[in-house]
Amino acid sequence: MEDHFKAAVGKTMELIAIDSVQSQPCDRSPFGEGVADCLDLVCETAKSFGMTVRNENGYYCTCDVGEGETFGILGHIDVVPYDDDWTANPLGEIRDGKIYGRGVLDDKGPMTCCLYAVKQLLDEGYRPNCKIRFIFGGNEESGWKCIDRYNQVDVMPERGFSPDGDFPVINCEKGLVGYEVFIDMPKDMLYIKGGSRVNIVMAKCECIIDGELAFPADPRLKAEIKDGKTYLTAFGKPAHASTPSEGENALWILLEYLSEELGGEYTRLFRKLCHNDGSGADVKLRDEKSGNLTFNAGVVDSQTKDGKLHLLIDIRHPVTYTKEDIAERLKKSLETDEVSVRNYHDPLYIDKDNELVQSLLSAYNEVTGENLSPITIGGGTYARVLKCGVAFGPMFPDMESTIHQKDERVSLDDFRKMYEIYYHAIKKLLFTQCK
Repeated sequence: MEDHFKAAVGKTMELIAIDSVQSQPCDRSPFGEGVADCLDLVCETAKSFGMTVRNENGYYCTCDVGEGETFGILGHIDVVPYDDDWTANPLGEIRDGKIYGRGVLDDKGPMTCCLYAVKQLLDEGYRPNCKIRFIFGGNEESGWKCIDRYNQVDVMPERGFSPDGDFPVINCEKGLVGYEVFIDMPKDMLYIKGGSRVNIVMAKCECIIDGELAFPADPRLKAEIKDGKTYLTAFGKPAHASTPSEGENALWILLEYLSEELGGEYTRLFRKLCHNDGSGADVKLRDEKSGNLTFNAGVVDSQTKDGKLHLLIDIRHPVTYTKEDIAERLKKSLETDEVSVRNYHDPLYIDKDNELVQSLLSAYNEVTGENLSPITIGGGTYARVLKCGVAFGPMFPDMESTIHQKDERVSLDDFRKMYEIYYHAIKKLLFTQCK
């Protein structure tokens, strides 16, 4: 496996080197030049493997090999933004036995491992027992318009997996909803702005308060007093919104300070918005299939409507509840009628005894020597668009998650293990004996 693994590392570095954060549309992609360049590189690579490729106007590309019923391997090449806090190069660096770069785990690296695993099996003389279709999306992180386009012009495979979650195998994904909320802004708040994406724990939040406040003792807060106003900046720690407890929300830091200094409306906001389980907003919910709801106030600003605080809230809810249930609870708790669904993905649940689940699980356990069971996540993957689909890797149990955080990285040892698991799983599921 050595040659193909090294090639997979090299191709991953090439893809990471392309900045594929969504940007202004261009003639090759509605999601920007970086996405277009990544899709072109994927098509060029897969074509050199003998696959049939198609680039759908920069929305997504498909790479096919084999004949018969289609099995999908779905992932994405777009990434979330990165900032200046990285200690490594966000566009790719190998250092101290680790690969650094935005997308190395989410999702360029895992999809490249799967692509090269198929290449290796073909080179070893194995024959696909179905049509294997890779779908590389260009808009997973900010809207899934790539999947919308696919469903307009093509037929989605019924079965498949997405290497965009956790090992050993994910058979249940919570409902994922982005809510847009408008509530009354405190009277002495002149301005507020924080967050970049609803699905990232807010890393920075700025506001201006009419009046002179005491300088904060919290080192995560910076203050400046000028012309009778207090300018505040809170610094948190980003994390994926499906695991908000792994980050520090800058809005929480700001509201906690304002609650202590001014009380009143700020205390009310702090109590309602600053709980990862949604308890303050009366959406602390759980079920036996999928566990607890998670709550992340990811974006806030004061510019959309005069006198209103504008919030984007990411909620991952248990599979037995609906987005409508949650919206009604938010309206009542936050005392507003202005709660709307901005984006959503319905829950996914595949029985743990399903053949697909068990085949992937056994491949993982055989390679690692473990004896684990399927799990539930709050993250949203392309597996949801399949009639029978699951997420499969790349995060290992107890592995530090740097997805959507600074210095996204994976050790070369874990990357090799990931490659071997995908190789054995794909061989078990999708290939027959040598030609």
